[in-house]
Amino acid sequence: MEWHQIQNVIAVAKYRNFTKAAKQQSVSQPALSRSIMNLEEELGVPLFIRGKKEAGLTRFGEIFLEKAKQAAALMGEALEEIEHLASPGKGNISISFLPTLGPHVIPSLIAEYKRMYPDVTFQLFQGAGEVNVKKVQTGEADMCLTAPPFERADINWTIVREEKLYLTVPLNHPFANRAAISFKEASSKPFICFKKGFGIRFLFDEICSTLNVDPEITFEGEEVTTVVGFVAAGLGIAMLPRTEEIEDEPVHFLEINDMNATRKVALGTKKDVPLSPAAHQFHAFAETYITSRS
Repeated sequence: MEWHQIQNVIAVAKYRNFTKAAKQQSVSQPALSRSIMNLEEELGVPLFIRGKKEAGLTRFGEIFLEKAKQAAALMGEALEEIEHLASPGKGNISISFLPTLGPHVIPSLIAEYKRMYPDVTFQLFQGAGEVNVKKVQTGEADMCLTAPPFERADINWTIVREEKLYLTVPLNHPFANRAAISFKEASSKPFICFKKGFGIRFLFDEICSTLNVDPEITFEGEEVTTVVGFVAAGLGIAMLPRTEEIEDEPVHFLEINDMNATRKVALGTKKDVPLSPAAHQFHAFAETYITSRS
């Protein structure tokens, strides 16, 4: 059974005439007749009672027509939905991103994009770096904006920003009168960290391993504002990027002078899985937008 045969049955039932139906279907009358006869042979029952001027439905034809109309309606909905998703200016885009990018980067990025493409909708997820990558791997998200770009065989990465990491201390801390410090020296003090799975924690653990130090960790958080709040309260040191949301917090930023402490922020997509036109266009926009504001 082929789709054009179903459409031909609907047309003949509508016009009760093979010639008129053939004209609507833009085929010859003999071709339309053959397609319906072939369908009847396949089904093993007649669908039409053929008169000299009119064609009426048999009881088998009435049953078939009811289901054929339902199928046509569903097919129309499917085509409409596909056309909507296939348009770069429409459709839904799903993104998973780091909490540190939530207060400013993601909102401004999406607001600017929706100014140009108001019909695009977004589904947003926020989580640790490992969680973000996993959502792309499982297909739950089209892309992730995370750091660092974890090495995964099935993920393509596009670096969009490099951020310097600092050690932050409260304003009354003994280190607060210095511009820079070695991580090794600072490791003798208690630290506030992100939980395992977050990108900054991954980089923190890498530095500790490289320098062979094991600082005391007094608290593990998930939000940058929470972490910096604990620092401001004098409960420990934290390694953080100098972002807008914490720039005015009562903490002092120290450069790290014994390690190249930076984090690479990257857009990740799944290899060999093409993005929808809307997601593909947004990915290109996001790359340019974030890079230009680094």
